[in-house]
Amino acid sequence: MIFKIKITMRYIIFVISLIFITSCNSGFSEQLNLVDYVGKLEVDKDKFLPFNFSVINDSTLVVKNSSEIVEFSIKYSRDSIFINSKVFEGYIKGVLTDDKIDGVFVIESLDRVVPFNSYESTKRFDIDFEENKKLITNRWKFTFSPDKDNESSSIGLFNSIGQNEIGATFRTNTGDYGFMHGGYKAGNIVLSTFNGSRAYLLEAELSNDSVKGVLYAGNHSKTIIEGVLDNDFELADEYSLTSLKNNSQKFDFSYENTVGKLISIDDDFYDGKSMVIQFMGSWCPNCLDESKFYVDYIKENDLKDIEFVALAFEYAKTKGRALKSILKLKNELKINYPILLVQYGSSDKEKALEKFPMLNNIISYPTTIFLDRNKEVIKIHTGFNGPATGEKYLEFVKEFDKTIKSMTTN
Repeated sequence: MIFKIKITMRYIIFVISLIFITSCNSGFSEQLNLVDYVGKLEVDKDKFLPFNFSVINDSTLVVKNSSEIVEFSIKYSRDSIFINSKVFEGYIKGVLTDDKIDGVFVIESLDRVVPFNSYESTKRFDIDFEENKKLITNRWKFTFSPDKDNESSSIGLFNSIGQNEIGATFRTNTGDYGFMHGGYKAGNIVLSTFNGSRAYLLEAELSNDSVKGVLYAGNHSKTIIEGVLDNDFELADEYSLTSLKNNSQKFDFSYENTVGKLISIDDDFYDGKSMVIQFMGSWCPNCLDESKFYVDYIKENDLKDIEFVALAFEYAKTKGRALKSILKLKNELKINYPILLVQYGSSDKEKALEKFPMLNNIISYPTTIFLDRNKEVIKIHTGFNGPATGEKYLEFVKEFDKTIKSMTTN
């Protein structure tokens, strides 16, 4: 759920000009006011993904998507401004003039650059939305990329968040699309979200019991979506998607942690202990949601003879950058279980599967493997439906707690 673009000469010149301006001025002349703003990412020609953010102080701002609040750090250098995600690699760099920012959103490891601007406002979309009870009181079956080789299904969930605005997400077999925020007007639906990694804009038309539209992921892709009202549709069981090729096979790992120490499933430390093994990436929003849940769960429960280990698959181009990204996530979330670097330079799942040939597939980050005291696989959970999915998330929490308690008592 990340986005890619070929860097055009226009963007290169723009970034170089920012650097030039920064280097030629001494002392910044202004800072953002402590007010509300709308930021806009240009996802297509003259088409913008808006999101709300508020400046808390001279070093912190928060992005707001529906009920989600995401912190970013602010740094000033002469008349330039840098807005950095506290967990992801991505950052915004721009020139600050008259309390407006003109710049770019950048993810260097993926060579991604998206034009960005902002201005003072509280209105995400310049639309006076209308209520649509059919949309928010029903479940919708969506098909992404219909009639294409990569066709996939999802469940669209919409809810009212006041003043006729709508909160929404899409549940898939690999995770959810986070907290989207927008509304309905005269047959049209618009939604957006941005958290430093996710960057989605949905534009769609609602006609009777069907929806058709386009989902923009940053400025690298446009996905056709089609939806129908279907309160009975269910996705595949997330515990059925990944398994051992042969039940007699053992799950195995041996990789370095963030300080270069080799950690293995065969270490004496893990003898007689149950384990929760998390396949993840520091770049992955669903992995972030899952990691937050694990950290809180470990903190709130007295777990005995059970250990968590994360296996990281990083797209950072160098080992050093990969470790830096892992440590950034680990420190921000206060993750107290080891994160081992399995792969860097690519998060490709086919390459990941080569390292774990005992599995039939790896279709999602995150994927979590539950092992008993004998290191036998109990179950494997694919993907993660986070807080944006509401009841589905609560169902997962109950099932996870039930599984952990059975692992600690047997």
